[in-house]
Amino acid sequence: MNTRRQPAARALARAAAISTAAAAVALSLPPLRALIEQSMAWHMVVQMPLLAAAGWLSSRAVDSARSGPTRFNRFNRFGLTGFMAVQCIAAYWMLPSAIDRAVVLPMVDAAKVASLFATGWWLRNAFQVAPPAVQLFFAGTTLPMAVWLGSYLASTDLRLCNAYSLASQVNAGRGLVALALVAGIGWALHLRGWMAQRS
Repeated sequence: MNTRRQPAARALARAAAISTAAAAVALSLPPLRALIEQSMAWHMVVQMPLLAAAGWLSSRAVDSARSGPTRFNRFNRFGLTGFMAVQCIAAYWMLPSAIDRAVVLPMVDAAKVASLFATGWWLRNAFQVAPPAVQLFFAGTTLPMAVWLGSYLASTDLRLCNAYSLASQVNAGRGLVALALVAGIGWALHLRGWMAQRS
């Protein structure tokens, strides 16, 4: 029975990864690119998380088709390398100047797509090998940073991104706070399920 389910599960994992990646990349191409050019919320709260989700799902699809540890695991003891890479990349793409450059420069936007996709891939790998204490440290530093930034974007009178209006910045800030809260709840549920399996 399990043997019959494996091909279907692999096909489903591949379909989820491909469809998510296609949706995320489509937002960087005409005509959907107009959405991220006009709305900071579409850029930060929709496309960027979609790119990371595409990397996560792609890693899952690849893992479902192979067995044994990956070579990256040698350099990712306790998930520390993956988490550090994710934090650095995420922090960079939260900078208003980086967001502006991604809107006006195609090469920077391509780098954004590739790096955030890699972020999702590394994030899943890190969560797979990291103990709860390391996961807590990562979530406890990254999610509050996102909440603080979102709160600042939603409350400041300063227009931080030249590419977007102040109203668009406020919407992006509110969306970023909501996204961080959802991610925190998702991680807590994941940890609860992991601990339930161990008990």
